[in-house]
Amino acid sequence: MPFSPSSRGADPENRKGLGRRTRHGLGPALATPAAVLGFGAFLALFGWAEYSNWKTQVARVEAALEQTAEAITQHADDVVEMSRLPLASLISKIEEKDGEADLAQAIDALMKRQLSASPTLDTLSYLNADGQMVATSSATRPAGVSYQDRDYFKFHKASPFPLPVLGKPILSRLTQTWVLPISQKVILPDGTFGGVVVSTIKVNHFVNFFSRYDIGSDASFLLVRGDGVVLARAPMADSILGQDMSKSDLFAHVRQTRVGAFHYQSPIDQTARAGGFHQSQLTGLVALAAASEWQVLISWASTARTRWIYAAILLIAAGFATVYWRRQMQLRQEREALVAAREAEFRLLAESSSDLITRFDEHGIREYVSPSSIGILGLEPEDLIGRSIFAGMAEDTEFLVRQATERLGSGPGHEKFLIRHVKPDGEEVWLETAMSRLPASHPAQAPRVVAITRDVSRHKRAQDELDLLANTDDLTRLANRRFFNARFEAMVTAANRSMTPLSLLMIDADRFKLFNDTYGHAAGDECLRAIAQVVRSTVIRPGDVCARYGGEEVAVLLAATDAKAAHAIAESIRVGVEEIGLEHGRNPPSNRATISVGLATLTPGQDLVTTSQALFKRADEALYNAKAAGRNRVEVAGS
Repeated sequence: MPFSPSSRGADPENRKGLGRRTRHGLGPALATPAAVLGFGAFLALFGWAEYSNWKTQVARVEAALEQTAEAITQHADDVVEMSRLPLASLISKIEEKDGEADLAQAIDALMKRQLSASPTLDTLSYLNADGQMVATSSATRPAGVSYQDRDYFKFHKASPFPLPVLGKPILSRLTQTWVLPISQKVILPDGTFGGVVVSTIKVNHFVNFFSRYDIGSDASFLLVRGDGVVLARAPMADSILGQDMSKSDLFAHVRQTRVGAFHYQSPIDQTARAGGFHQSQLTGLVALAAASEWQVLISWASTARTRWIYAAILLIAAGFATVYWRRQMQLRQEREALVAAREAEFRLLAESSSDLITRFDEHGIREYVSPSSIGILGLEPEDLIGRSIFAGMAEDTEFLVRQATERLGSGPGHEKFLIRHVKPDGEEVWLETAMSRLPASHPAQAPRVVAITRDVSRHKRAQDELDLLANTDDLTRLANRRFFNARFEAMVTAANRSMTPLSLLMIDADRFKLFNDTYGHAAGDECLRAIAQVVRSTVIRPGDVCARYGGEEVAVLLAATDAKAAHAIAESIRVGVEEIGLEHGRNPPSNRATISVGLATLTPGQDLVTTSQALFKRADEALYNAKAAGRNRVEVAGS
């Protein structure tokens, strides 16, 4: 039976120590009825097992479909990203060659190089502000054709949005095939609209990629944009491309969870299917991989047929096994005697060890505790025997130990964990425990576990000190850049998940190079330490992060803090540094050491892009604006 810890009490026999359970075999007169009862129970269990196998098969198929959908989204993310990259190079070349006669030839040459480096690309094109084709990688160049009617051209002409956009599937006028356009607005050096650069991916690229996955002859695949627009479908169905599926069952599930599975009837071919979906966190793309429920049933039946044959063989074998019933009872008595001898050996070894050795039953009730509990836990063995291993644990510690015991019951036979323990005298120690599931001496025996615990407080303190040194900047005693980068990604993910704001302050010492040149690097180090002290005394919440980002730059992450509150904190830091009054004769007009602060706030649900890169870029731009506006000020991104 699986290990399932609880807080129920142990039987009196177990409370006395290891416990010896004596079992008496059935008499000869009861052998035949017991065998009949066993056959009936076997059939009942077999029927239940087959039902469980069917449910397991469905769950396995759903998990495989989810993994397939995840692989598809990862591939789609890579393809889209590779298709976005050439656009920036094209825009740079257009800005460089604007107004020159060889503009088209220069772009053509660049497009050839980009296509050779990006095998997934179909075409690259540049349309000017009038929608006319200036240059394209396609061998076919229809003359006099205007592209002003394309949705992506209308969007970029009317919108200031500067980043690449993945559009709806379109029938290409260059190749006469269905493609996915990825377009980006061109802004000329004078700030005017300069047209659109477009890269395309063949829809058939994704259809061919889907065909690599063998999930049945009646399988189907779907790739959908985050707003519900269908980008690709296999088997190929032109009629569904570009349709809006935001109100479908698929998106009803996607709104609840990013990864999952559900059963549905296809509106295209009316086939009942099991589908697994996955939504990309990077691009928002959703992939659906679906298999026919009928094929899943046929596959399961073909494997179940073998089990049914084996079951019949087992029933016949069980009939012969009744002949040896009495012999088995004798063997059982011999095994019990052997177990008793092993238990005596176990007690001798446990009581000779300096580590704490505990044995407990399937309910988590201690059956044996070695004398080392006095030194390690500060408790007598008699005070622990018969009590649950979870009694007296802190809530977070109990959660950790319960997870380990649950894994031990259903997975590998060994688990190890580290917990904090407070002795009765108030001393806090760190304990490392290794648990092992004991092999049962016979099938009817309930599972038992042996735990070996040792005091690792000294090692834990040394490790904590090493971690602190590895994550701290030596000069300012703030966190270093490596720690900041790791926490940055985690805090952005947490903010998006909990839908709470996250603010980033980028702080830079004004004219710090001139300060170093004037007063020397030693004075510069003291200046940075003074700024760091102001930051530490202002940002005091445990969940916030203050780090030296590089040189004279300091970065501050403020969890669950909106722009207004973050601005108040930034202003307090700025004023605190100014009030230090550190002389800086080459920093007019104050002639004191000052700082400039760039502030950006991530507001999930409102920001178009909610990534760490986007937040950092906005804060850095705000810092640049603060410098440009005269320094010694706080600038908010987007204000």
